[in-house]
Amino acid sequence: MNNKIYDALDTVKAGDTLKASTMEYLKHSRQKRAVRRFRPAVYKTLIAVCAMLLVVVGIGSYSFLQTPVSYVSIDVNPSIELALNRFDRVVSATAFNKDGAAVLEGLSVQGLSYTEAIDQILESANMKAYLTDEAELVFTVAAGDADKGDALLLGIENCPGSMEHGGHSVLGEMDTVAEAHHNGLSLGKYSAYLELAQYDPEITVEDCHHMSMAQIHGLIRAHEKEHESEHEEDHGQEQGSEHVQEHGAEQGSGLGQEYSDEQGSEHTQDHERGHSDKHE
Repeated sequence: MNNKIYDALDTVKAGDTLKASTMEYLKHSRQKRAVRRFRPAVYKTLIAVCAMLLVVVGIGSYSFLQTPVSYVSIDVNPSIELALNRFDRVVSATAFNKDGAAVLEGLSVQGLSYTEAIDQILESANMKAYLTDEAELVFTVAAGDADKGDALLLGIENCPGSMEHGGHSVLGEMDTVAEAHHNGLSLGKYSAYLELAQYDPEITVEDCHHMSMAQIHGLIRAHEKEHESEHEEDHGQEQGSEHVQEHGAEQGSGLGQEYSDEQGSEHTQDHERGHSDKHE
C-alpha cells in the first residue's frame, strides 16, 4: 500500500515538501484508525474482566455473610435454633419439633441480630403460650472460640425477652451441633439429653424428642439429688467406721493401761511381802 502511494505521488508534479507533508498526513491517519480499532477491543476486555471480578466478589461476599459460625438454640418445649454469621446476624432459623415450627410460622428473623430475633420469637403469641411458670426457658450457645461464646451469652443475659421470662443460658460444644442435628434435636435439647444419659444410660434420644426441657431437667435434678444422698450416706458410713475404729483403739489402749497398772501393783505387793518375810 505504501509503495502504491509513493508511486502515485511520483506521477504528481509537486514539490518534495508537499509530497513529504502529504505522506506524513497519510501516516498519521492510518495510526489514528488503528488506535480507534484497538480501543473498542480493549474496552470490551476491561468490561468483561470487571464484570467477572464483580461476580467473584459478590459470590464471595454472599458466602461470607451466609456461612454459620455460631449457634443459639431456644428450648422450652418448642425447640428452635438460630444459625449466626460472623457479625452475629441470623442466617437461618430452624424448628426441631412441631411446636417450634408453629412458633416460627409467620416470623421473619433472617438478617436480624440474634438478640432482636430472640425478642421477636419470645414475644410471638405462639411462644408465649409455652412460657408458663412451670416451663423452663433455656438458651444454649455454641461458638468457634470461648470469647465469642461468652460474648453471645452476655448478650442473651441482657436480652429483654430473656430477662422478662427468666431464661437461663449455657455454653455448649461446637462439636455437638452436627451430632445433635443428626439425631433430630436442637443443640440445647441434645446437650440436656447427654447430661441426663450420664445418670440414666437407658434414656434414649427418642425419649427426649417427646420431653420438654422442664421434664428433662427435672429428671437430671432428681438424679443429682439421689447421687448426693448416696454420697452423704457413704460418707456417713465412713465416718462411723472411723469413729468405731478410733473408739476401739482407745478402749484397747485403756484396757492395756489398766492391765499394766494391775500387773505393776501386784508385782509391787509381792515384792513387799517377800521383803517383809525375810525381815521377820
